[in-house]
Amino acid sequence: MNTIVLLQYETVGYYIEVLAAELLFLHVYKRRRYFFARLLLAFVTGAFVSSRISLSGAAGPFSRFFILLLVIAVSVLFMMFCFEGNVFSIVSSCMAGVATQHIANKLVAIVMIIPMISSICEINVGYRIFTEIIVCALVYAAAFASLYKDYVPKKSSIRLNVISISIILICIGVNRLVKTDGAEPSYVIATSVYAIICCIFALGIQFYLGKWQQEKTESLVVRELLSASEKQYEQWKAMVELNSIKVHDLKHMLHRIENYVDKYNIDIPDLSPMRESIDGFSPLVKTGNEVIDVLLRNMDRLCRQQGVRLNCVSYTDSLGRFDSMSLYFLFANAIDNARAGAAMVADEDKRLVDVSIKQFGDSVIIHVWNYFEGEITFSDELPVSENAEEGHGFGLKSIKMIVDKFGGAMKVHTESDVFHLNIILPLGGTSA
Repeated sequence: MNTIVLLQYETVGYYIEVLAAELLFLHVYKRRRYFFARLLLAFVTGAFVSSRISLSGAAGPFSRFFILLLVIAVSVLFMMFCFEGNVFSIVSSCMAGVATQHIANKLVAIVMIIPMISSICEINVGYRIFTEIIVCALVYAAAFASLYKDYVPKKSSIRLNVISISIILICIGVNRLVKTDGAEPSYVIATSVYAIICCIFALGIQFYLGKWQQEKTESLVVRELLSASEKQYEQWKAMVELNSIKVHDLKHMLHRIENYVDKYNIDIPDLSPMRESIDGFSPLVKTGNEVIDVLLRNMDRLCRQQGVRLNCVSYTDSLGRFDSMSLYFLFANAIDNARAGAAMVADEDKRLVDVSIKQFGDSVIIHVWNYFEGEITFSDELPVSENAEEGHGFGLKSIKMIVDKFGGAMKVHTESDVFHLNIILPLGGTSA
C-alpha cells in the first residue's frame, strides 16, 4: 500500500511540476476562451488521470518511464485544450517545460544528498515536498528570465525542435533506466549532472541555436534584397537625371511661351494646368540629394493613390553628403512601411505619414511616424512580422543595416496608436 501511495504522490507531483513548467513557455500563445476555467479543469482532471496511471504501473524502470511518457502526453493534450496555436509548436513548448522540470528534479536529487537536508526530509514527507517546491521555483524563475524573451514559436525551426525533443526524451529515458535509490552520492551527482547538461543543451538548441539560424537566414535575405535592388536603383537614378533635364527644358520653354504671349498679346488657352503638371515633378522638399528629393515626390503620389497623406519637411540640405543608393533604400523602406501601416487605419483623418529631416550638430536626424491599428510585437527592439515567410517584414532590418553602415543609431517604439521610427546619421560617417 505504501508503494502505491508513493507512486501516486510521485506521479501526481510530476504532473503538477510539468504543467507549471510548460506554462512558462506557453505564455506567448493565444489563450482559448474561458482560459482559467480550462486551466483549472486541466489541473484537476490531469492530476486525477495521473493518479490512475500510477496505479497501473510497477516500480520497475521501464514501467516508470512509460508512466512518465503518459503523464507528459496528458499534459500536452490539456495545454492544447487551453491554448491556440500550431500543434507542433505547442508540443515543442511543452517539451521545453519538461526539460526545465527535469533540470529541477535532478537538482533536487543533488540537494537531497546534503546530509543535513536529507536528515530533515526523512522526518516528514512534507519537508521533501517543500524542498522540491523551492528548487523548482528557483529553476523555473531562472529559465523564464533567460529564455522567454528569445522565444518566438512561429519562427522556430522544425528540425532543431525535433532534435531538441529527441535529446530530452532520451535523457529522461536513460535517467529512468538508471537506478539511483541507495546509490553512492558520487554516482547520483554524476547522473544528475549528465541529465542537467543534456537538458540545457536541448534548450539551447531549441532557443538560441534556432534564433541564430533565423537571424542568419533573415540577414542573407536582406542582403539579397539590397543586392537585387542595386540595378533598380541605377535605373531610378538615370530616370531622375533624365526627368530633371526634361523638366528644366519644359520650364524654360513654358517661360519663353508666356513671355512671347505677353509681348504680342496673343490669346491662347490657359497654361496653368501645364505649369501645375510640371511643378508636380518638383520635389516636396530640398534635402541636398536630388535622388531623395524626387523619391519623396513619387512616394507622395503613391501614398495619395492609397488614400494616405504624406507630410514631409526638411530643415537641412546635408543629405547630399551621404551615399544616394543607401539613402534611397532607407527612405523607400521607411516610408513604405509607414504607408502600409497607415493605410490599414479605419479613420481617414489618421491615414497619415509624417517625415521630418533636420540637422543637429554633426548629425542628421530623421523621424518618420504614422498611425496604426492593432498590436505590434517587438523582438530585439524590432517589430516581429507575421508575414516574414511571404517576403515581408525585412524593411526595418534593411534600414538597420544601412544605419549601421553609416555608424548611426536607430530606435523604433510605439506611443498609443502612433508608430515612431527615429534615425540618427553622423555626418562624419557618410562614406559609402
